[in-house]
Amino acid sequence: MAEPIVIFETVHGSRAYGLDRAGSDLDLKGVIVGPPEWYFGWRGGPEQIEHSADHVQFELRKFFRLCAGANPTVMEVLFTAPEDHLVVTTLGGRLLAERDAFLSRRVAERFGAYATAQLRRIRSHRSWLLAPPTAPPNRAAFGLPEHSVIPADQLAAATALLDDGRVAEADISVDFIELLHRERRYKTAQQQWRQYQTWVRNRNPARAELEARYGYDTKHAMHLVRLQRMAIEILRTGEVNVRRPDRDELLAIRDGVWSYEDLEQRAEETAAAIDDAVPTSPLPDHPDEDHLDALCVEMISEALSC
Repeated sequence: MAEPIVIFETVHGSRAYGLDRAGSDLDLKGVIVGPPEWYFGWRGGPEQIEHSADHVQFELRKFFRLCAGANPTVMEVLFTAPEDHLVVTTLGGRLLAERDAFLSRRVAERFGAYATAQLRRIRSHRSWLLAPPTAPPNRAAFGLPEHSVIPADQLAAATALLDDGRVAEADISVDFIELLHRERRYKTAQQQWRQYQTWVRNRNPARAELEARYGYDTKHAMHLVRLQRMAIEILRTGEVNVRRPDRDELLAIRDGVWSYEDLEQRAEETAAAIDDAVPTSPLPDHPDEDHLDALCVEMISEALSC
């Protein structure tokens, strides 16, 4: 099988943000167009190729989908500094020329969601630091018998009704609903225990040192702030500043200049500012997907005709 064509590749991550320090990983992200069999053959082709955890290449159609959906990690690849570009073919240059076509108010939701996920991780890890669980949850602690008395199919059906707010429509007793709530709390506790075990097992030594010193993961905090600030900048100006003009402040955050309480307060304030920026943003509600679809078809057709 023929090899895919790399049309664009760039340095990404901390080096692209200008936040790297001695020992920082070299992150690379690229865009590829596959051989004809990826598009015409019955077996298709991969959506991305992971040469390593720090070197990923996205097939063009997936790259378009992620960028149109305002995926922060992927969309910002188009806005890295020219000196970070390692491969730019004619098609890669065309992609870069069209990069603004991917921008939309979706940035508020997607960048905000990534920032919220960062804050959720920080909170979870902090809670484990302050009060690490010592044993897996047991059913008795939740007032449950040793084995569930609710068959799995009934439990799934009742949970769906509860999630949809339709319990009142069903003929379910108050006792059953209380039992269902206990089962759910137990399963949540199980999931949290598994997450804690995974965290302990895979804990990055450098991150562990930051958490021990400052009481929370300040590197996660730095990227949370970066994501929120980028969202506001994009919404207000339509500009994507990957190379951070606030580099020194962000590195100071990584070095613990903010307390955990400062982080919580400022994250909440910035989230509100993101919401406020949406109604007056010069960006459209969503990108012109017909235009992007036509562009994607043209680029693949051109690559395959070479």
